[in-house]
Parts: sequence; C-alpha cells; structure tokens
Amino acid sequence: MVRIAIVLAALFLCAASACSSPVKKACGPQDAGVFEVGLEAPVGCPPAEANELGIGKACTMCGNECEAPLRCTCDSYLGVQLAGVPCVCTKIQVAPTGSTDPCASTAANFCGTGSTCCNVLNTAAYCVPDICLINQACIIFTPLDAGTDGDPDAADAATN
Repeated sequence: MVRIAIVLAALFLCAASACSSPVKKACGPQDAGVFEVGLEAPVGCPPAEANELGIGKACTMCGNECEAPLRCTCDSYLGVQLAGVPCVCTKIQVAPTGSTDPCASTAANFCGTGSTCCNVLNTAAYCVPDICLINQACIIFTPLDAGTDGDPDAADAATN
C-alpha cells in the first residue's frame, strides 16, 4: 500500500510540480514508466481559456507551455508518465506532515477561479479546472492492492 501511495503521489508530482532546470532535459515517454489512466474527460475539458493563475491552459507533452509554478499533466516527472489524461496546466502542493486534508493547508486562492483543489491520498493538493471534474467531483484515489502490498492472493486469503 505504501508503494502505491508513493507512486500516486509521484504521478501528481509529475503532473504538477514546479521543478525546473536551466538545462533542458530529454522529455517524453522514453524517460518514464507510462501509466495509462484512461479517464474520459467531460465535454469542454480542457477549458477554452485558463483561469487567472493559468490553471486549465491546454498544453502538450514537453511543450513548456505552463509557467512556473504550473506543470503540464502530460509531462513525465520522477520516472512517471501519465497517458489518457487531458493535457492541462495544473499545480500541486505537497501536504504538510500530519495533514489529513492537503487542500485545507493551501492558500485561499490556491487554484484560482473556476478550479477546484483536489486531494491525493492525503499526500498532496492539486488543481483541476471545474469543467474537467468527472461528475463534478475530484477523483478518489484508492491503492490498487488495498494493503496487500501487491499480492492479490493475500487479500483473498484474508477473507477466506
């Protein structure tokens, strides 16, 4: 479960961290493990225009269209590449130690207008344009192995 939480946190750090370097690094799926997310974006996502902070601006993998501290959701980061997600500029903030609601730890206007702060397993807050919310709600992340540390048989054995 810890590994899954770390991977999911890395996914969203990938999607939104403001890490930069004066030297342009190679970019694209060749330098990352690709994770197919396969979300069907709602009609209108990405939005026609970004908000006042730049959240929701359409971007392309390795295109450098997002201004710091924003990050394109389609760029690879920490060895992770998301696929099947709308490419938009977003931002993330890692939760303070002991936080159970990272969005409560953000500034009042963290995501700006027309965007919602979403929680990733109580480890980070990230911004989603309201038009991109599926069923008007943030995605609820659940570790795939539900605590079996990757062994699906362990979950079956525990219930039998």
